Amino acid sequence: MKVNSPASSLRGPDGWQKAELNFNKCSDGRTRLGRQFVQYPFHITKPVHLDVDWPELATLILQSTSGGLYHDDRLKLSINFGDDSCAHVTTQSATKVHSMESDDSANYHISVSVGSNAHAEFINDALILFPDSRLDSILEISVAEGGSAIVTDSALWHEPRDDYIKSGDLQPSFSSFRQTIKINSLQNSYLAVKECQWSGKDSPAGLIAWKDYRAQGSIYIISPDGDLKKLSQSCRRKLNKSNSVYGGVTVLPSDIGVIVRILGRDGGSVRRALEEQWLNARFMLAGRENTIKWRK
Repeated sequence: MKVNSPASSLRGPDGWQKAELNFNKCSDGRTRLGRQFVQYPFHITKPVHLDVDWPELATLILQSTSGGLYHDDRLKLSINFGDDSCAHVTTQSATKVHSMESDDSANYHISVSVGSNAHAEFINDALILFPDSRLDSILEISVAEGGSAIVTDSALWHEPRDDYIKSGDLQPSFSSFRQTIKINSLQNSYLAVKECQWSGKDSPAGLIAWKDYRAQGSIYIISPDGDLKKLSQSCRRKLNKSNSVYGGVTVLPSDIGVIVRILGRDGGSVRRALEEQWLNARFMLAGRENTIKWRK
């Protein structure tokens, strides 16, 4: 059954449903949310300062008032971290990408911009790809001199229980998942990464990566001025300690940062591995440990 979204009647003049968030360092040293613009289905909480050992750090939970991503959604999320700011943005939970008919698809464009000497974290929960779902995703990360960013993304495929039991050779039945990643320095025009991954029933060759793994995740650790050799070695040590996932570490062109890619048999193992990499990256880039223990 095709599930319609009210999005088409709520889009802006440019045809997108938007959220624009701007973090700035204030005179008291703390980071606070400045100019903001939020449309359906985006919803945000008031930023809080929870970490007594890092009182300047703002934490914001990005929420959704819909039940996931639908066939006519066109979402654009822009997060700007101003100079000298530090903020942690995360989502409320995993996001369902619902089944779609014909050639319908959902579009989700995320842009993260980090100013000079700012530290940004966007810990994005997994996308759950339902049967016959289609998603085109773009992730752009731009970091200025002295800035650093930690961004995660992940996806897993879902099968109804009856289909899972009946199938002797189960393959993911989502139609397509196309993802484009762009990472660059704000001081230079070069593009460090540009890639497009297509998988799903619409591209049978793209199903190979999912054969033995139902979940995939990546963490992008961007620090143009950081010690990437030391950072990559630390990331590899974390991966080697885990027996539940398979992964690899790559230093980006132009030495702008590091990518850690992770494959797992379930979403829980990938999430735990990404969390370990995030905490390690925070300590390596900002010299801070996470002292907050909380559940979404």
